[in-house]
Amino acid sequence: MKLVSPALIRAIDRYATKELGISERELMRRSGDAVASAVRERVPAGAAVLILAGKGNNGGDGYAAALALAGDFSVTVCDVFGVGQTGEAGRYFLSEYQSGGGRVVLLSELGENFAVLRSAGCIVDAIFGTGFRGDVPAALLPLSGAIRETVGACKIAVDVPLGVDPENGEVSENAITVAATVSLAWIKTGVVSYPARAHVGEILCSDLGLPLGEIAAHFGVADEYVDLSFCAEHLPKREVNSHKGTFGKLLSITGCARYRGAADLTLAAALRGGCGSVCYLGAEELCRPLSVKYPEVIFHPAPPVSEWDEDRIERALALSDRFGAVLVGSGSGNTPALGALVRRLLSAGGAPLILDADALNALSEDPHSVRPLLKNAARPVIITPHPLEFSRLCGETVEYVQLHRIACAKAFAKETGCVVLLKGAATIVTDGERLLVNSAGTSALAKAGSGDVLAGFLASLVAMGTDPLLAAAIAAYAHAAAGERLSARYSSFGVTPSDLPAAIAAQLLDMQKAARGDQSDDTR
Repeated sequence: MKLVSPALIRAIDRYATKELGISERELMRRSGDAVASAVRERVPAGAAVLILAGKGNNGGDGYAAALALAGDFSVTVCDVFGVGQTGEAGRYFLSEYQSGGGRVVLLSELGENFAVLRSAGCIVDAIFGTGFRGDVPAALLPLSGAIRETVGACKIAVDVPLGVDPENGEVSENAITVAATVSLAWIKTGVVSYPARAHVGEILCSDLGLPLGEIAAHFGVADEYVDLSFCAEHLPKREVNSHKGTFGKLLSITGCARYRGAADLTLAAALRGGCGSVCYLGAEELCRPLSVKYPEVIFHPAPPVSEWDEDRIERALALSDRFGAVLVGSGSGNTPALGALVRRLLSAGGAPLILDADALNALSEDPHSVRPLLKNAARPVIITPHPLEFSRLCGETVEYVQLHRIACAKAFAKETGCVVLLKGAATIVTDGERLLVNSAGTSALAKAGSGDVLAGFLASLVAMGTDPLLAAAIAAYAHAAAGERLSARYSSFGVTPSDLPAAIAAQLLDMQKAARGDQSDDTR
């Protein structure tokens, strides 16, 4: 599903009118019908519906919805700003609604303590939509507070809830939370990422009868809300006439005596991810038990990474030249030797480098060098930080990162040239230009070791030659969807990271079926 910025929405509206011959009035009618449909699906006929209408097109959509609902519900429209409609199409639907006996009231007429809100079966927010920025205006603070305090009504937003920035997902402290958000034609970029995602409820996308594929191609819409169909489209193909060399070679430098399981989990995920040959370079004490569990893996025993000197690092570098991807850092332990290895790998040309966990922590030991090292890297780099790791890399607090996830990830990726996979609910993947937001997720993944599985699976996809940005998006979705699949079986409490590799493999089967047009047996 495509994600579109508010600025591009305005250009698309002009294109629909001028090039496709669809009038603004017709677009508004279709938008109103989409909102009305959402109300009908959630609210019993005859219920009181209160539509809060602003003065722009979002308010016009509200009046069009009121017109569509008037025969089946007790509809009241509140003219929030008391100025009617500024656009011709909005004025038309306001007039049509009133001509049919529709009730329009001012904000001051909603009663003491907004009694009308509290008695409504449904509240529709059609105040700002994509036009919102910053904080809720002071004049609307009592209204936003009353909406938040109203618990009995089904709350529905048109495009974007009040207080949510549609561009970057930032949220005003006075933002409202709704049960559903009706996305008109396109999902707006800001609503799919946290903290905004917690405020928008179920996302209902209506195409408004527009040729969305044609429009996306015309405008070069590239941002995506990553789902099963996206992954099916971009999943590497596995031709029957192939061999192990067809599917690449991965070198994994992970784990240490303290975090033995990290090496285990990355290898399990890499093998389930489809890579043709998986090799492990690590401490001999880890290689022995791992070789028993994973006879498929090729092992290169060495001293612990924490003890590597320059000669050993150069030998590891020479070995890495034989691989299609190199994964470093999962459970490796943050040591000066690991930092030296990471810096040397960055400065040398070669296959894509996936930096996870302690590899990122080692880089962060010298915060001033992080950006130059990544920017001047001689090979493609994918980083997979959680919010704390990313805060160390970018120099912002964790709180700031969490409140500005899209902006922080895009800015860092654009400056450094690396692909950022910022983990968390609604994982963000970006190269600084394109934004891919994961649509799947569950709290079942909030356990130590889940990130190791993600890193191993991602590295496997990259080793097969998948574009790093697409590989990161596919890995994030499959990992999260596998967690959802397992949650349905064990609950979100009972899933362990070691359950994930096999569930990811099952998710890959669903992607292959979707790519062929088969029915998916996805149990999510």
